[in-house]
Amino acid sequence: MTFRELLEKYKNGTATEDERALVEEELEKSEAIADYLAEGLEELEEGGGSPSAASAEVRQVKRTVNRRLRRTALWAAAVVLAAVLVVQLVVNPLVSSFYYRPNAQTVGQNEVREEQVDFVIDKTSVAVDQTITTVDNGSDVEVDLPALYELMMPGLTPTNIQTEAEGFGRYTISYDAVDGLTGTAEPVTRKLGPGSYRSEAQRRWGDYTLSMLDHTAPALNPEEDGRSNSTTQAVEHLTMLPKTAFVAAWVHFPEDLTCVQFAKLADSYESGGSSEIFFRWAGVRVSDWNASTGSLAQFLGIVPEDAAMECERVSPSWEEYPMFDYWQYLAEGGRSSFGDRAYMHTGALAEEHFKSVLAYAADRTEAVQALVGSIQEGKLWDFGTAQSYIEENGVRIGGALVYSEPQALLRLYENGEIDNLSLEQVLPSRYSARPEFHR
Repeated sequence: MTFRELLEKYKNGTATEDERALVEEELEKSEAIADYLAEGLEELEEGGGSPSAASAEVRQVKRTVNRRLRRTALWAAAVVLAAVLVVQLVVNPLVSSFYYRPNAQTVGQNEVREEQVDFVIDKTSVAVDQTITTVDNGSDVEVDLPALYELMMPGLTPTNIQTEAEGFGRYTISYDAVDGLTGTAEPVTRKLGPGSYRSEAQRRWGDYTLSMLDHTAPALNPEEDGRSNSTTQAVEHLTMLPKTAFVAAWVHFPEDLTCVQFAKLADSYESGGSSEIFFRWAGVRVSDWNASTGSLAQFLGIVPEDAAMECERVSPSWEEYPMFDYWQYLAEGGRSSFGDRAYMHTGALAEEHFKSVLAYAADRTEAVQALVGSIQEGKLWDFGTAQSYIEENGVRIGGALVYSEPQALLRLYENGEIDNLSLEQVLPSRYSARPEFHR
């Protein structure tokens, strides 16, 4: 009889006493063997006991599994790292390259020129060694933003321009918009998306006060008998202001002036002692009043020499855009004497400067789209069309933004040198304005 048959009889209760004793003895042996094997496995797990052939095999299996797990983890990490690198080093730059990149350095320059400057004092020439240095290479937005502000944001200058790249054609641009009258700086933050910008607080590009003054000027409205209601009110307000007051005002000329005529007019008032008028932005006509559509004439600006040289700026190539920066004239030896320096204020340089800034803006379509956006009827500003108008009609100045004491501005009006004006801001005195106007 086999043990299996004997075990079957033990289970169904038909085994004899001797058979029962034999089965129970075998079961005790099996239990002891099972306990022994269990203890061996526990020692193997805890690292104790002497290694046997079985435990060595188990350890080998564990090592193999761990190696495979580590290899899999390393491969997974490598794949993730490769994906991140591809996104950051390939996809991100590729996407950004399709749009305006304000932090790129493609247009700015760093130019240093040494010269000897001769100052003529009481018929005695004094030689002074001087170095004219432009600002170091800057980001593109450090050239684009000041150029667009000069053309389209009268009386404001952007400074401390900073750019933070956020990836995939998105940027944050921050700067201070400095008021030309008071010197106060308004922080501005812009969020640039791919090809556009979003800003809740940014004021509108372009100041249309001069366009309105041009539209209501006596030349277009002879029935007003030479005076518009707004100008009459402005003149009456000026007569009531204290003589010590200091105002910012828009003025309109009876006839458009050339840059040379404008410079002559400005010089006659800026050297007037207590009756000084500071001409800080000149509006160049780039379109005419359209009676059929009702569109106002449009103006883009020139910042005169002294105002433009009060702060540093990054310039594009002087060869491609000559006199974009007035410092170019000085760097090329234009200030060899007081007599030569006077040429800087004849208006000839201002005309060349305006044409360069306008040409630069016309060439920077992506920058205009990103920084200016849609400003009229959903369309971008077309600097190319403005260039064509200038080529056909010349640089003609229709009006200006001026800072002045009341009596000087009244004298300008009474002399018939302006036919329309609008008050922008009134300060208690010139000492409430920037130090440049305290003299």
